[in-house]
Amino acid sequence: MKKRKWLVRLAIILTIAGVAGGLLLMVTGGKDEKIDDALVAKVQKKDLAVEVIDTGKIAPREKVDIKSKVAGQALDVLVDEGEVVAKGQVLLRLDPVDYAREAARADAEVAQAQQALTFAEQGLARKQAGLADRAVSQADVETAQNEVDMRKASVRIADVAVSAAKDRLRSCEIRSPMAGTVIARGIEPGEVVTPGVQATFEGKALLTVADLSTLVAKVELNQIDVARVALGQAATLTLDAIPEKKWQATITKIAPAAVKAAGRDAEVFPVEVTLAAADASIKSGMTADVRILVETRPQVLLVPIEAVIKEDGKSRLKKVVVGVNGKKSTEKVDVTVGKSNDREIEILEGVHDGDEVVIDPASAKDNEAAL
Repeated sequence: MKKRKWLVRLAIILTIAGVAGGLLLMVTGGKDEKIDDALVAKVQKKDLAVEVIDTGKIAPREKVDIKSKVAGQALDVLVDEGEVVAKGQVLLRLDPVDYAREAARADAEVAQAQQALTFAEQGLARKQAGLADRAVSQADVETAQNEVDMRKASVRIADVAVSAAKDRLRSCEIRSPMAGTVIARGIEPGEVVTPGVQATFEGKALLTVADLSTLVAKVELNQIDVARVALGQAATLTLDAIPEKKWQATITKIAPAAVKAAGRDAEVFPVEVTLAAADASIKSGMTADVRILVETRPQVLLVPIEAVIKEDGKSRLKKVVVGVNGKKSTEKVDVTVGKSNDREIEILEGVHDGDEVVIDPASAKDNEAAL
């Protein structure tokens, strides 16, 4: 009987000691876990910028490939790449000799047709006078009238021919249809220009003129992202060539229908983002990282997106726990996530402002192993 009472007392003492030890372990924080401070981030309450991100190419909003209406040999190329030109300025001259001869022949044919018409009209007048005196018949008058009508048609045809010939002659001077900067030159003196396709024999435009005062970034969005953007939305651009600088921009054009993506089996929607201000450092053809702001979530809890662990269909964070003695460990906590961008993700439930979490879960020891 005494032995049984002694065993009961011993069991009670061990139980109390175990509970006390467990409480002490919880209060002191247990075994200290090695956590790299560089991989720890605080849960912060701030604005979240929800963005559509894509890569595009810088291009002038307005440009024109200048091509020839006529065939001929280039005599003078009067501008080079980088030169600023005015609307109507002569950029290129083709050899006009053949077209000048053609225009002269057409002028002569107009004069001949006009002279023939004059003779026909004089003949008609005589016939009409003879008809009054009954010297000629009505049939003779009608024949003379037909001759006049035929000569008038010949004059009209000759006028059209001379107009076309003179237009071809004028086309030997190729002028800029807009004010801007020459951004490409595909012709040299002595080369032959082919008409019809309106390009050189190499298939290039003769010259390209662009308005560099307004630049756009051209991106191609998939059907999910294009549904999130709208005209007038703000965007931020960074250039691969100038990564330290940012440019503000606005969506100014969204294609109404999808097109086939170049080089891949997909359909995309072309979108243009216009820069608010351009400078000489931005060149047409540069690669741009485009971030379109589609929503701002004000004052929400955020953590680095790398901190969220996906396990068993749930989202978890490794939260840093600090004991009263300063020892650190981690524990996994289930969280509810909201919207995100490529850097941060919104946490709706599970942690509080100021909590610390491990950015790279693999860099911290598992909490169970630490305990």
